[in-house]
Amino acid sequence: MIRLTVDDATLSTIRISFSPLWETIGSLGILARYRGAAPSPYADWARRVRNRLPEELVRTLVEPLRRGDPQLFPPGFVALPDPTRNTLAAELAHVRETNPGDPAADRLLTALEEYWDLAVAPYWNSIRSSLEEEILFRGRTLAVAGVEPMLAELGGRISWSRPVLTAPYHRDMDLSVTRSKLLLVPTVFAGGLRLFHQERAVVAMSYQARATGYFHVLTAREPAQAAEDRLALLLGKSRAQVVRALDEPRTTTAMAQSLGMAKSTVSQHLAVLNDSGIVWKQRLGGRVFYQLDQSGITLLRELGI
Repeated sequence: MIRLTVDDATLSTIRISFSPLWETIGSLGILARYRGAAPSPYADWARRVRNRLPEELVRTLVEPLRRGDPQLFPPGFVALPDPTRNTLAAELAHVRETNPGDPAADRLLTALEEYWDLAVAPYWNSIRSSLEEEILFRGRTLAVAGVEPMLAELGGRISWSRPVLTAPYHRDMDLSVTRSKLLLVPTVFAGGLRLFHQERAVVAMSYQARATGYFHVLTAREPAQAAEDRLALLLGKSRAQVVRALDEPRTTTAMAQSLGMAKSTVSQHLAVLNDSGIVWKQRLGGRVFYQLDQSGITLLRELGI
């Protein structure tokens, strides 16, 4: 576990940012941690990736991570997430700039690019959308309720008991964080590897994003037509579209825009779905976010969606 003793000056600097590179390393952690079948919600993704992952990438990335090889990602190699570098290409370019003329670094970066294309890129649009919603959701809590309620609601085995923030990690670490910036990095691959990085009075740590519970939806292959038809027959075509759009917390306005429906129509569908227990809602300031409840997740799973 990581135990961070955080002073008030640091609390006032907390920011949230995602990182494609951190997600990529976290996903490698799933493959390295589980030699056989990965647990839910990663099982289908891990099976598909293993079936098409070249043996060379297994030897270069997965096996060294499984052994805990410190030379795979040496100190300082993985940079702090930066909103101005929000693509994998931009992050890897930054790593190349900070490791000029290093053949080993070049080989590792090339391997990461190949792995990304096979394992993460096919699902990145959905994952990225879920992380952007996560940042919006946490940011609203931070702005409306304050930093301590936001930390207390992070979940994923993270606990806040002033002044100590405790989070899962592969080794025990106690650290006093004073007059620093604290960066929280949401990831849907937190089940594989939690990342922690400290650099120039900035401390960054990954945490489990809310959408992790819907990871199987984010990384699902195109659903079968029969499953689509069953959901539409059960709920109606437009209401079924609303359910499928709730793979992460969304507002009525966001769903109306993405589905091309009138806001009033989406609102009516959400009211029915909320009353039936398929979705739940939470108000943050002047906005209401909706997402699938457990019964809604079970419904999609039973229909094979």
